[in-house]
Amino acid sequence: MKERFVTDLRPNSPVRTTFLLQARERKMARTGNAYLDLELRDSSGVIRAKLWDCDRAPLDFDVEDIVEVDGIVEDYQGTPQIRVRRISKSAAQNVDLSDYLPRSRRDPAEMYAVLLDRMKRMAEGPLRVLLLSVLEDPTIAEKYKKAPAAMSYHHAFLGGLLEHVLSLVELGDQLCDHYGDLRRDLLLAGLVLHDLGKVEELSFTSGFRYSTRGQLLGHIAMALEMVQEKIRQIPGFPPELKSQLEHIILSHHGKLEFGSPKEPMFPEALVVHFLDEIDSKLEAMRAQYASDQERSGEWTARNPALRRELLKVEGSAASHADEDVKKRSAEAAPLPGSKAGSARNA
Repeated sequence: MKERFVTDLRPNSPVRTTFLLQARERKMARTGNAYLDLELRDSSGVIRAKLWDCDRAPLDFDVEDIVEVDGIVEDYQGTPQIRVRRISKSAAQNVDLSDYLPRSRRDPAEMYAVLLDRMKRMAEGPLRVLLLSVLEDPTIAEKYKKAPAAMSYHHAFLGGLLEHVLSLVELGDQLCDHYGDLRRDLLLAGLVLHDLGKVEELSFTSGFRYSTRGQLLGHIAMALEMVQEKIRQIPGFPPELKSQLEHIILSHHGKLEFGSPKEPMFPEALVVHFLDEIDSKLEAMRAQYASDQERSGEWTARNPALRRELLKVEGSAASHADEDVKKRSAEAAPLPGSKAGSARNA
């Protein structure tokens, strides 16, 4: 069992442990010597590493391998980095991938049961039939419980998609209580189904990457395909309702430049987009604060999803580190000035 994690590593300290190799690239230094630029990860986070003079050493490992690393942690421009002395593919058998992939702190079976129960409490009708046909499909359910919501931008951990969707459904119910004209069942159906394609777009068995088909089509097209197939199996599903649900899926990124083939054209589609946007961006902030707890200064590193640095204000994970979060960055740290909770992207 793995004992030292990324969040345990400190500059100027030796390290000898295992990681999941997330990326490797051979580069040339200014001196003309080749080196390997590596990304190593475990369930608590990611750390970069360098193997200098890499052409002199046998390289028996590849991306998505579990590797044993012997080196020293250095400080590179305010960020920890490993100078590797030796690296090789781990010979360990029966590796527990939960040590190497980030995961939700919530039990996926429990979350799925809550989501399924909420859908069963919907009014009888075609949307309830559709949602139960999706959520009670054992092939879909198995993947839905494990899938991350994204590769890196938000909820990039096992169970992340489910945590994201469950949060959205809770928010959707609250918004419908406030805005009484919203069609609750259509809104909830859109929230549950908008990212369904991610269970096929992403591969998450030995690291997070895009499947070949996912890379070619993307999760919006794949969700549309999966929902249309389920609707074909429901006799008499209303064509107008089908078109509106398809529009929600197609428009949930909000704008053409963000990958949506259409922009939201009715209230429920607009709400799905904005709730998805809020939940994903708050989770991106949460994860950034958790990641930069040990970073010096008043600002976090630049967040790629938000395209900005974040101010470390009182109450953020950067100023009040939770020990549990230190061990597993997948565990949500509270937003500045907010109560602790769970949050979630597109």
